[in-house]
Amino acid sequence: MSYARLLMAGVLLTPGASPGLAQTVPRTDTPRAGALRVTFDPRIETWLARDAPFTGDSASAWFPSVTRLERDVRAVTGLSGYGATLGRTVLAIRAQRRVTPIGLEYGVTSRLSLGVTVPLVRVEVREGFRVSPPGSNLGLLPRLAADSVRYGAFFGHLDAALASLGDSIAAGAYGCPGGPSCLRAQALQAQGQELRDALYRAVYGTADTLAQYLPLEDSEAGRSIAAIIAGLERALTDTFRVVQFSRDTFLFPLSPASGAVLDSVLTARMSALELAPYGTSTARRLRYFPGDAEVTAKYRFVVQRNWAAAATLLIRLPTGHQDSPNDAFDVATGDHQTDVELRVTQEATLARRIWLNLALRAGQQRPGTRERRVAPQDSWLVPRAALAKLDWDPGDYLAVDFAPLLRLAQHLAVGATAGYFTKARDHYRFTSSADSVALATALGAPRAASVLDAGTSERRVRLGAALTYLGPDVEGGLSIEQTVSAAGGKGGGAMPVATVFRIVLRTSRLPF
Repeated sequence: MSYARLLMAGVLLTPGASPGLAQTVPRTDTPRAGALRVTFDPRIETWLARDAPFTGDSASAWFPSVTRLERDVRAVTGLSGYGATLGRTVLAIRAQRRVTPIGLEYGVTSRLSLGVTVPLVRVEVREGFRVSPPGSNLGLLPRLAADSVRYGAFFGHLDAALASLGDSIAAGAYGCPGGPSCLRAQALQAQGQELRDALYRAVYGTADTLAQYLPLEDSEAGRSIAAIIAGLERALTDTFRVVQFSRDTFLFPLSPASGAVLDSVLTARMSALELAPYGTSTARRLRYFPGDAEVTAKYRFVVQRNWAAAATLLIRLPTGHQDSPNDAFDVATGDHQTDVELRVTQEATLARRIWLNLALRAGQQRPGTRERRVAPQDSWLVPRAALAKLDWDPGDYLAVDFAPLLRLAQHLAVGATAGYFTKARDHYRFTSSADSVALATALGAPRAASVLDAGTSERRVRLGAALTYLGPDVEGGLSIEQTVSAAGGKGGGAMPVATVFRIVLRTSRLPF
């Protein structure tokens, strides 16, 4: 069943009544004929997103060296359950969007009105690492000049010892080939080479990842590696008479990496990908933008003593500001594409003290274009080479808002709010085959634009409380809502839990 049919079904199945006090969801009433209504409706939406602790299983996009180190430690120590972690250090992102819609609505007749709303939007995002408590088993790789000399000496001695062992095996020592001592020597040589390669990658990095971290000296991995190095030296010296090796020159860090260190690492990584600098709040010049303006036509098709219902046709214009593909944490002020929305609102009065307000909205989002770095939606650190301008067909949406109110006095009422919102998946495609070829050339491999589709559907449930006032000349409402359930589509993961503060002030005046 289409969203529009669902919306009309809700109208037919819901009991109604006459209008009540000013609500925190859309009202059915219109300005009287010839009157102009002004609405001031500021909303503040705040959410805090946090990544899981950076472990070898979750940090591959952020700190690839952690994943590589974890894999190597498991291989050389036999600690299959080992998890390399930077501790309870998490990336915290605090985002806030303040929307201040200023609306004008003119009463054409007692039942028909025309309106326009222009939202002014302020956005701000702050990022940072929080450590509570550290809990890390990794530390920053020692990088002083003296440390480099000691690492160089360690690998020089180890390489010489393994080479000496290999020369003896090749010369027929230890009963080679085929004798029991020879087999033990060959096994020790293979173990020593595996250990050497893993430690070398940890200290000097690879072509794909930098060397950044080592296990702490007093951690399980640090103690295990130190024991393996000591055992290798004893076996080389006591059993096979190889003496050019000393375990005392390999250094382990003594303390975990701090949040400031992780800040600098991530800042450097984002700079290399040509993404906006990390760790500072949104620049003042980028905080203020217009949102998507709205034009409405509203008609009250039912007006009875205890029940009223109105239908609104809304056109949302592409005047907002999309989030930037070159800023991993940017917040949009609008979709910058055209929406067509049908809204049906009903108000009922029960026992003269209870008001029920139900609003159903169904919207069709028209296709547009947008720039994106072509990668899965949950990938934040994407190279600039993946940037492309794409045809974009955002998913249609359906929303239900319900606000029961209890009248406490002639002009005052309190109540609760509940809202449900669902949106279908977006669809992306290249504007031409040439754009697809250009992206494949830049990345070195083809990549479909549809990789952006996953995770773009949405579902949110919000609950809250409201206080409303209806005076002789001014109506007002105050509400606070909290997201209690939210999820993106398949492949998108969880969505940030948002808190929404809203104030509604309205007054109507005749032009003369």
